[in-house]
Amino acid sequence: PNPERFKATAWNNLGNALKSLRRFDEAHHALETARDLHQQTGDTHGEANAWNNLGTALKELRRFDDALHALETARNLYQQSGDTHGEAIAWNNLGTAYRGLGRFDEAVVAGKQAVAMLAAARDWFRTGEAWGEVATTLTAAGADAVQVREAWEQSAHAYTRAGADEEADASREHATSTETVEAQLPADAVRSEEEVGSQSG
Repeated sequence: PNPERFKATAWNNLGNALKSLRRFDEAHHALETARDLHQQTGDTHGEANAWNNLGTALKELRRFDDALHALETARNLYQQSGDTHGEAIAWNNLGTAYRGLGRFDEAVVAGKQAVAMLAAARDWFRTGEAWGEVATTLTAAGADAVQVREAWEQSAHAYTRAGADEEADASREHATSTETVEAQLPADAVRSEEEVGSQSG
């Protein structure tokens, strides 16, 4: 076993621990170290993980352009190493980075790509999370309330399949509150839908 690879994994784990403590600057440093060590050892999959974690730390630091670069790199490396599940998670993170930049169309496309891949992998919990992100993006984009509600309902459905009742209830509550908001809005207050490219049905 390669000691450098162990070291890289240790730095990656440290970065994630710091991230969960919301010490994002330190996490950023640890994850860059992990990424560089994985690169040196030629561990594409480890490098993909480090880039993905780095991207989420950069998002928390509100460095969305850098986050986008990191997450696109992660997605491409996951593709190269044949890890469709990792790729799906990177797509979901990309969606939230696009949202941070106000690029809502791309955020929705990335989010829906994540949802499709996570559902195909039968990772229902993360599918629920990803649908929640899509719903949040649609809301930020001023999308049609029907679309937002549908996304929250999909999220609740996926969480239910995962046996995550608390999360499912929270998503259902969002869906219901979307209906309430819609009912309270005067007709002319509903934003035009063209920005989000909603399907006219």
